[in-house]
Amino acid sequence: MPQSQRKFRPTLAVAVAACAVVIGGCSGMPGLGDVKLLPSMSSFVPTNSNAFNEAAVNTKRPVSAADLVDAQGLCAGAAGQVASAGAGETIQPVGHSVGLDMTECEVVQALGIPQSTQIDTHPGGQRSVTMLFSGVERAGIYRFTRGRLVSIERAAGPASPNTGRSNAR
Repeated sequence: MPQSQRKFRPTLAVAVAACAVVIGGCSGMPGLGDVKLLPSMSSFVPTNSNAFNEAAVNTKRPVSAADLVDAQGLCAGAAGQVASAGAGETIQPVGHSVGLDMTECEVVQALGIPQSTQIDTHPGGQRSVTMLFSGVERAGIYRFTRGRLVSIERAAGPASPNTGRSNAR
């Protein structure tokens, strides 16, 4: 059969085009290693411990004078609360979690008044504060730079009721 007598077959052309589309579409499919039938724990648990507190801490807001503590570890306006609390009474902490980038007053509101507060000014006017919290569940040394929490060093917490007891009868 000479070349001039070959007929164009539209059904064959459509079939070839359809196969090309199907084969080309499969190239973007994931491989077997990309398919996961069971989710991993990282899908449910954040990869870093600060991810839990990110929503509660607004680090975009600038630190104001109201966010800073004085030499006694009190926030602005808290001196009146301490005076009205009476002798022997303490201001109860709110009990929120503590996370990096919290302001000085946010930490004091969460943990209560610190046992000691050291305020330093570094060259260039950068404020540095170190607060010691002892006798509380989250006891430790909390360090702040420019009014924001930058590090926590854990210390021994309050003694449990069973500490110091012997099992001998």
